[in-house]
Amino acid sequence: MKKTLTRSLALAALIAGGPAMAETVELPVVVHLQEGATLPSDTLLQVELLDVSRADAPSTTISAREFRIDSLPAEIRLPYDTDAIDPRMRYVVAAKVAEGDTLLLRTTTSYPALTQDAPERPEIVLEAMTSGISGVEWQAFELGGRMLVVEDAPTIAFTQEGGFAMYGGCNRFVGTAEMSAGKITFPDAIAGTRRMCPEPRMQLEQDMVEAVKASTGYVRYGKNLSLTNAAGVVTMRLTERPE
Repeated sequence: MKKTLTRSLALAALIAGGPAMAETVELPVVVHLQEGATLPSDTLLQVELLDVSRADAPSTTISAREFRIDSLPAEIRLPYDTDAIDPRMRYVVAAKVAEGDTLLLRTTTSYPALTQDAPERPEIVLEAMTSGISGVEWQAFELGGRMLVVEDAPTIAFTQEGGFAMYGGCNRFVGTAEMSAGKITFPDAIAGTRRMCPEPRMQLEQDMVEAVKASTGYVRYGKNLSLTNAAGVVTMRLTERPE
């Protein structure tokens, strides 16, 4: 309670424009494990507090720590300096578990922290990673942070060489993306058919094209796939399309 009060007073002073004594405080974070996922023995959990205020730029690390854990859920306390926090900016908590260069578990959702009505005690979920996104038809269910409730949802499929084919529900789009482990770069110009369709569908297709062009990374977790931009913000969420 004392740490929470200290954090709140420091942020209030920043908002008011008055001086605030910089100090190191701790952010409590509750870490959960995705149902069905397995926690490796003697796990080293890496947790970060990130500034994601700029959508067109990579996130900035405010604090990063490693914690040795043997079971989840668990609460960790992530230290940070109050003078590094601007109440006008957006911050998130991210975490991962790796074994050498292999990523085993990570958060795939943005978990707000500290500002803009974020919870004082964020609860995050580690999800199991699955390598490779080719050979699957992915169906979008969230675009630009908005859930899609449409018939014939947009889809995208990739080849091992990076070729992709998108279907927006009216038009089809093709191209070749540069892909490596967790990284993806789509071409500036994406070829597509030019059928005229009802305006809502045309707008959805345009939003989908803009979302993939803004994407620079991807994360696969089981039967789900997230595309992310340079700031680590999710641009599109997809799931394996039922056969």
